[in-house]
Amino acid sequence: MSANEKGIIVPVRHAQDIESFEGDFEWAEATVTVRLWSDPPDVDDGCTIVFEGWLATPTGRLWIGDADENTVAEGFPTSTGIRVALKSDDLDSPEQVWVDAWKA
Repeated sequence: MSANEKGIIVPVRHAQDIESFEGDFEWAEATVTVRLWSDPPDVDDGCTIVFEGWLATPTGRLWIGDADENTVAEGFPTSTGIRVALKSDDLDSPEQVWVDAWKA
C-alpha cells in the first residue's frame, strides 16, 4: 500500500488470481466500500487498519477505481480524514476494502 495527501493505492486481488478446474480463469472481484462519517468511526471487529491519515479533497470529490472502471463519490470536505481497513486474515491480496472518511 502506498499513500500521500493526494492519493492512496491499495493492491487488491488480481482478476485472474483464481484458476478454475477447466484450466481457464474465473474473474475474481474486490469490493471497496466507502463510508463518509461526521467523526472517525470505531474499527470493525476482524479488521486491520493499513492506513490512517489525511487526504486533500479540494473539489469535494473522491475517485475510486481500478484498471477497468472508476466511480466518483461527492460530498467530501476539502480536507478529509481517511482510514483504510482490510480483513485481518486477508491482508496480502484483499477481496474487501473499507475506506472510512470524515471531515478533517
